[in-house]
Amino acid sequence: MNGDATGDGWAVYSAEEIDSWAKYFDRLDDAGAYHAPAYLRTLAGNFEPPEEAELFVLDPDDLNGFVYYPYLTRPLAALPFAEETNAELKSYRDIVSSWYYGGPIASVPEAATDLAGRFVEQFGETCAQRGIVTEFVRFDPNLKNHACFPGIEPTFNRETVPVDLTGGADAIWDGYEDRNRRAINQARETTLEVEATRDRSDVDAFHSIYTDAMDAKDAHAHYRFDAAYFHELVEDYPELASLLVVRYEDEVVGGFIAVHDDRTAHHFLSASIPDYWDMRVNNLLYHEVVMHFHDRGFTMFDFQGGRPGVFKFKKGFSPRRREFFVAKRTHMPAVYEQIVEAANRAGIDTDTDYFPAYRVEQSN
Repeated sequence: MNGDATGDGWAVYSAEEIDSWAKYFDRLDDAGAYHAPAYLRTLAGNFEPPEEAELFVLDPDDLNGFVYYPYLTRPLAALPFAEETNAELKSYRDIVSSWYYGGPIASVPEAATDLAGRFVEQFGETCAQRGIVTEFVRFDPNLKNHACFPGIEPTFNRETVPVDLTGGADAIWDGYEDRNRRAINQARETTLEVEATRDRSDVDAFHSIYTDAMDAKDAHAHYRFDAAYFHELVEDYPELASLLVVRYEDEVVGGFIAVHDDRTAHHFLSASIPDYWDMRVNNLLYHEVVMHFHDRGFTMFDFQGGRPGVFKFKKGFSPRRREFFVAKRTHMPAVYEQIVEAANRAGIDTDTDYFPAYRVEQSN
């Protein structure tokens, strides 16, 4: 095995070694867009402060199968109180799963007990050796990969909303809540129109609407992206991302980016102009997105979860639910406590459920 750090049957690959990522990713039957090498590499370069994509692979000779685990690394030296801690933060990092889903994947889940146990032990040791203080894992509720790795101690976080696309258009419509069907029919009485597009002007229009929505919510920088990222994702990776926009009298008034493989599509980013909400623009947009992927032969659309109000809206599109699990691991406890103490001295309230506690003013 090759990589920037190697051991007995394991390796760590940087984003520059994308061919090595693909060698393993292509051998997985079920891994989707959020585990794809191109997606993680593209995503990592568009966060502030900068993050880096890495891949850990456990591929031992004495066990059947391998474990594929991509993630993003976050430098601790970028913390606003970095100079106030006794730890030399420039040599330490945190890691977090791909956004929105991630976590390790075993290539042979039916025989993964020994493999998963070896992974949990080896990855923990590797993190401590490489200066990785904490790890926040977002498992994939569609892959149910949390069930293969009990040693990471997954905990239930929320429900998600999958839409089965295999039963036909009538079955999809019948699965909507009554209130949602009424809202969609109300929107159909207007001149709102939804279409898929990769036109640069449409990408720019959606980026402007999305940015305004983040401003209105006073969203953290983690949820904000430059227009260049939208262009790169939508225009350069058609196999990975699709944009649909809704127009009113030729003006783009909302948009929806989905990320996908060739079977499952996921809600990634969406926003619309509030002036059009009374026209039920979001109901129509979400419905047309679902039907777009149904017509393309996809088997599932994943609306994911969200805050209570967002979840209430999304569940109007499907009676089905899946369970989303997360995990929180501390690989360097002594360093972690030093950083928490420094955060406290800087006036940050670390007595919350947020993990890692010193990033409570930021975002996972």
